[in-house]
Amino acid sequence: MSLLLAILSLLVVVLSAALGWALLRLQRRVDALHSQIGEGASMPPTPASGRVRPVIKIEILNPFELAVRDTPLAGPAARLAPRMIERIVYSRAAMQIAEQLKAQGVDAQVTTHGA
Repeated sequence: MSLLLAILSLLVVVLSAALGWALLRLQRRVDALHSQIGEGASMPPTPASGRVRPVIKIEILNPFELAVRDTPLAGPAARLAPRMIERIVYSRAAMQIAEQLKAQGVDAQVTTHGA
């Protein structure tokens, strides 16, 4: 009986080591993909014509202050779900920018990336 427990324990250790090694490999791959995305995100998209168009990039530096100014409950929520608050702020900002551009007669596509 003790031999069976020893074999099972050894099997669990070997499987744990194999899973840990596989997880490490996957994490390295994810890190490599993230770095590729980060490098590619700074480059403007190339349209089908091959001509590179200029791109305007806007980064909101105070999303939590904006959220708290708009909704007082956003302060405590920012501590619990900061990514969600950032997504909401960026989404609202994109909608406002699109509306203002449309009011000015500008035909533009306003999208958020990574939010």
